[in-house]
This record gives sequence, C-alpha cells and structure tokens, in this order.
Amino acid sequence: MLDANRFSQGQLIAAGSAVLLFIFMFLPWFEIPGVEATLPEGVTDSIDLSGTPGIESESLNAWEGENPLDIFLLITILVTLGGVLLASSGGGAGMPVPLSAATFLLGALSTLMILYQVFDVPGDLDRKIGLFLGLIAAAGIAVGGYLTMQDEAAGER
Repeated sequence: MLDANRFSQGQLIAAGSAVLLFIFMFLPWFEIPGVEATLPEGVTDSIDLSGTPGIESESLNAWEGENPLDIFLLITILVTLGGVLLASSGGGAGMPVPLSAATFLLGALSTLMILYQVFDVPGDLDRKIGLFLGLIAAAGIAVGGYLTMQDEAAGER
C-alpha cells in the first residue's frame, strides 16, 4: 500500500491532476451543432427548438477528436503517474532527465496544446466543459512538476 507521506506536495498535485485529466478526457470537449430547422419569415429566432426531433447536436470527447492531442495527453498522464510512483520508491536516480523536469515539460506542453484548442476551434464546433477542465488539469500537472523540481533543487526529496 502506498503511503501518502512518501510523496511531496508537488508529486501529489501532479498525480492528482493526471488522474483528473484522464477522467476529463471522457467528458464532452466539443459539440457539433445540430441541423437547425428553417423558420418561416417573420418568426423570431427566440423559439426554443431543443426538444424538436431532428435537431440534435453531437458531443465529442478528447478521444474522438481528429487530432493527436489525445495520444499526447495520454503519454503525459502515463509519464506523470509513472514518474511519481518511481520517484516515491527511490528509483529514477540514474535517468538522464529528472522525472520532475519531464513532468513539468509535458504538463506545460499539454497546457499550451489545449489552450491552442480553446482559441482555434476546428470547424464550427462549440467548446464544452471538458476542454476547460482538461486545461486546468494539464496546468496542474505542470505546476506539480515545477514544485517537485523546486523540492529536488532544495534537496528535500
């Protein structure tokens, strides 16, 4: 059984954010707007057609997007969780790049890639809550990696 006292604050933040990012990747990230019915002239657009058959929208999660972002985020999650577990067991000392630096770098790149998706929405897709929660979780991985690097520089762990 893992003891939470063996982890630094940065490791806990990074690991928790990685788990949350994995969960958030299954939430809707984008929505494809449904086909709107043609309204007769003189009728305002204020009519609520959300319950009308044939007017449906489809949500896409991070796994269903047509870009390699999902694979990059999965690699980020696996490296973060693996690095935290390896560092807590005392391993990873002979690695050419410290695991905390890899976690920080991957978390920062993930944050930038998701932020790019926020501003450059493909096609006529709408943004959904999973995109923003994923952005926060990716930033949490970067912050956790940064705090762990600071702890290692100070010689605490």
